[in-house]
Amino acid sequence: MSQDITMKIKTLLARLLKSRLLWPILIYLLLACLAYWPVQPLSSSHVVTCGCYDIAEQAWFLAWTPHAILNGINPFFTHALNYPYGANLAANTTMPLLGIFFAPITLLLGPISTFNLLIRLALALSATSMFLVLRRYVRYNAICFIGGLLYGFSPYMVAQSSLHLNLSFVALFPWMLVALDNLLIQQKHTPRRDGLILGLLATGQYFISSELLADFVILCLVAVMILAIFNPRTAREKFFYSLYGLVWSFVPLILIAGYPIVFSLKGPEHVLPLPPVTDQGKPIAADLLSPVIPTSHQIIGTSAAKQTGNSFIISPGENGAYIGIPMLAMATFLLIYLRKNRVLRYLGVMTLVAFVISLGPQLYINGTAQNIWLPFSLFTRITALSLDIPSRYMLFVYMVLAIFICIGLTELYQRIELHLKTKNRPAPVVRLESSVLIFLISAIALVPLLPALPHKEAKVNIPTYFSTAQVNKIPAGSTVLTYPYPISNDNFSMLWQTQSGFRFNILGGYVFIPVQKNGPPGAGLGGGDIPRTLNPALVQVMFEEGYAGVPKGVAPPPPLPWAFDQINGFFNKYHVSTLVVDPIGADPHMVVNFFTDMFGKPYKYGKMDIWYNVNKRKILSQP
Repeated sequence: MSQDITMKIKTLLARLLKSRLLWPILIYLLLACLAYWPVQPLSSSHVVTCGCYDIAEQAWFLAWTPHAILNGINPFFTHALNYPYGANLAANTTMPLLGIFFAPITLLLGPISTFNLLIRLALALSATSMFLVLRRYVRYNAICFIGGLLYGFSPYMVAQSSLHLNLSFVALFPWMLVALDNLLIQQKHTPRRDGLILGLLATGQYFISSELLADFVILCLVAVMILAIFNPRTAREKFFYSLYGLVWSFVPLILIAGYPIVFSLKGPEHVLPLPPVTDQGKPIAADLLSPVIPTSHQIIGTSAAKQTGNSFIISPGENGAYIGIPMLAMATFLLIYLRKNRVLRYLGVMTLVAFVISLGPQLYINGTAQNIWLPFSLFTRITALSLDIPSRYMLFVYMVLAIFICIGLTELYQRIELHLKTKNRPAPVVRLESSVLIFLISAIALVPLLPALPHKEAKVNIPTYFSTAQVNKIPAGSTVLTYPYPISNDNFSMLWQTQSGFRFNILGGYVFIPVQKNGPPGAGLGGGDIPRTLNPALVQVMFEEGYAGVPKGVAPPPPLPWAFDQINGFFNKYHVSTLVVDPIGADPHMVVNFFTDMFGKPYKYGKMDIWYNVNKRKILSQP
């Protein structure tokens, strides 16, 4: 019996190895792993870029969803962050679908391991999805492989995969295109079937990135309008089937995602409206020259050119609009040479539309704003789209471009093959010469896009204290004040919290919250991705100055005689049980010395300083 099972397994493996579909997928997986080399796919100690900022936040989200479900907590709201106000997680980038599916890894190895695995699968599965979908329209696997490569490892993906899991895990969009094709064009099944499939895919995407889903819907609306304008008769014939199917697509979306959608818009601590997201006051949008000027994400390019490309979008994780002159030249050639191909013309128009939207509300040329307002400016007037970031539409530029290139190369290959056959050459020679020519054309277009990988790696800052029994000295469900204070890049304590199994709540945190309208004097107001300024502001001011250093011209913390009383009142007001200080930053001794004067010597664990029961302690002395 065991021999029969062994033989069946060997036979299955042999068939898989012979499959023409397996090798492209394995290559995608290999490339995805090499993109983060030498960090291992399940590493819990190292991660891409830094163990902070968006990466720490996303690891926290991956851990929160299974924790909330297993403990009967609403997964779309938490008091664990931004205590005592909490955070509306339905209005944040929580990725609950990924959190649920990969919960076993999170529970066994921790959320950093889950993040490391998923960020690689994001590249590999996205490329694989496009490869498999392209096989529906293109008969040559080699050309489909190019399309998968162009989509899954595009400059957009390379940029986003250095920071944003939710924006690089885009494996569902190619299948959503198939579902739309079935519903709007092919119409070979029933509208209910096609609509439900589309709805289920859209629901899945909502629970990965609602922002990208909204972007996709906007582009689809534009695409349908353009299609109807150029094919009015066909549009009338297929209208009712499409409408009926679209109605059915809302069924799974409403039943499964209806509650979190409403909760994100109307629930406690909902964040909208917020001012548009900018980087140093400039929209995070592509420049008109972005497609032709490389950035530091590419291997090929002069340092001067890369410096210019980097300046278009300051945040490296958002700067993925490069296409390259050879790729643009090849696309232009295909569009002109195959101009009778209506599908190519349509895809060319949609590529251009997506790029125009990625330029944002105002045109920038070589970093200089022009007095030309663009279609994206209309989006800024819609509350639900106030946080939409224009540069992220480059994902769809590459998605449509990948299909365009593959369909164009296929027809070009067939024309070359037909031309060579007329010269009475042997069929194998004709196929070889045609393939070599297509390969050379593709290579010339793709080489400038070669990414400068692997990504930078960093060690994760999680002190061993939080994975030992010592952490049980912190009362379960209590509030902990941490240094560094968890703001933006300094949000290490969010990982400390996940390592402890969410044993405690923390003040602050890197998470979207409503704009703070009133706050205590002495510091700016919070809101957006900045936590609320708590009263008194002395704690946050002192902690931030300890971590970043006291800026020139800024006064040091207030005089100690009344600072002790203020902080003691702060601890009682916000039910702070424990103070944990990790001695990093410009001047951590500012914080350590202050609290040593106030409460006495801390409990030492490694390099960490810990004071327990601070809300019950008496001040030792008044200076």
